[in-house]
Amino acid sequence: MERGLTRKREKLTDYRDDYWVCGKCKMCQSMNVQVFESARFSYNCPCGTRYRFESYYAAGMMEIARALTNLEFEPTPKTAEIIYSCNLCGLCQEMCFPLKGLHTTRIIQLMREKAVEEGWGPLEGHRAMLDSTAAEDNPFGLEKGFKGEAVKDLEVKDLGREKAENLLFVGCAYAAGEPMRKRLAAMVRVLKAAGLEVGVLGDAEPCCRSFNLALGDRDGFEEHALENIELFRSTGAKRVIAACPHCLQVLRDEYGRVMDLEVVHPTELLSRALRKKALRFEGESSLKAAYHDPCMLGRWCEIYEQPRRLLAAVPGLELLEFQRKRENSWCCGAGGGVRAAKPDLAAWTAAERLEEAREVGAEAVVTACPHCEDHFAAAGDLPVYDIFEALANGLGEVV
Repeated sequence: MERGLTRKREKLTDYRDDYWVCGKCKMCQSMNVQVFESARFSYNCPCGTRYRFESYYAAGMMEIARALTNLEFEPTPKTAEIIYSCNLCGLCQEMCFPLKGLHTTRIIQLMREKAVEEGWGPLEGHRAMLDSTAAEDNPFGLEKGFKGEAVKDLEVKDLGREKAENLLFVGCAYAAGEPMRKRLAAMVRVLKAAGLEVGVLGDAEPCCRSFNLALGDRDGFEEHALENIELFRSTGAKRVIAACPHCLQVLRDEYGRVMDLEVVHPTELLSRALRKKALRFEGESSLKAAYHDPCMLGRWCEIYEQPRRLLAAVPGLELLEFQRKRENSWCCGAGGGVRAAKPDLAAWTAAERLEEAREVGAEAVVTACPHCEDHFAAAGDLPVYDIFEALANGLGEVV
């Protein structure tokens, strides 16, 4: 898909053939071939399943896209509410594209860009996060300086003064608040245990602006993108390790169009170290947990095996699978700006996932996305662990 920073921007009309030929076959509401033990946990689209109207499923949104570009109606607040109910989880496109070749999730993204350009999107609930990103370079309303505070005790190199092979792009979420910083510290401990040299930018680290992109604010996303790329290059690092899957997807798929640095997730490097026996787990774990595939890490970045391989190597950890797993994984509910503007929908989606965890006998959930972790923790009483916490425990360190 040609949509890099230096290329002509894609428009909704570029995908006219896709949404005009959508035959409403409902493939976008299906799952890959799999036997489900429970009908309740065989659904795939959170907003479509929750609201039960065709307009909330991908097929209905294709009809909205067709009608918008054919000038059949003027968009209303309800139009915006529908297209911003989507988590951009990518499951509809995962199901449709191999058989029908339609880019359903991309079309929803471009409808949002059209909404922002024309002034009928995003939703009011998104305003605070967009304003915070513009003013403080993070979507959480935190004053500048929180990233430097988050990394000050990690004993890693400061890339403003030193060189390192790997630039660890912490991201806003892993630096926001004490619980997340503990998870960040666990991640760094595991990276060090694997013999990986890492450095950070501290307060100089910019926001990747994935939130802007998800909401259709491409101007806000691209505002600092090229200077961010130059900052990364100036460090002399060979690769960028992006801890948050949302950052990973943006740095790899958007920045990566013009940036000549490798972009990887920590689990990719750690999995390589495990195979080479450069990483060993000797601490005993008592976790009985189901691994949740984050949408951005799984469907968007196709990283499924590495987290499982690492968790399976921790002695005593009983790794369970959700009924909906890998490419069929049910979204946590927080993505696509849904948690910010439609908290009830987001909470319902998370509750469904946590109930699914209990159904398979899990006593906890392990995942590899700070947004999933924070959202699950707020939505229910089932313990939620970051994958790097579980791995640090496997090193014999209590975190």
